[in-house]
Amino acid sequence: MRPTRFTPWLQERLIESGSVAQVQTREEAGEPASPKRGPYGLLLTLRNGAVVEVGVTAESSPGDQYSEPETVVEGEPMAPLSAPAIDGAKVRTAELEAFLAALIAESSEVAAIRRFSEAESPGAVPYGLSVRYHSGAKIRVNFVTAHSSGQRPGPDYTLPDSV
Repeated sequence: MRPTRFTPWLQERLIESGSVAQVQTREEAGEPASPKRGPYGLLLTLRNGAVVEVGVTAESSPGDQYSEPETVVEGEPMAPLSAPAIDGAKVRTAELEAFLAALIAESSEVAAIRRFSEAESPGAVPYGLSVRYHSGAKIRVNFVTAHSSGQRPGPDYTLPDSV
């Protein structure tokens, strides 16, 4: 799945879930274009007023050319993942990560999902997802910023454990 299709697809799934107060693309939220953050991403406003920005990056499937129409490849669906509630006064960032993984795993295009917070050796991005598709493509959903209602976001990729 390409990021041009993934970003609105995830936005629609989040809205349909009813578990978030608002979901906007960076453009809809009036965020200025930034080469550092890339063109794809969403701002999620949780029911408790917290805001989490996720960036979306992609790795093409072998031989894929973005100048050509995308070939959708479906396969054996993943086993359903548990989706924790994300509507409390405080929401753990890892629970939001798990919620997004469960939502994305519902697609028959998805072959596997890896949660960053569960890695043995944490990387530079502590929360996020690596999604591998049956087509061979990969999408990464990186948690960029997160802040509680009334707070300002901290530095990119330095996220609190809960919002």
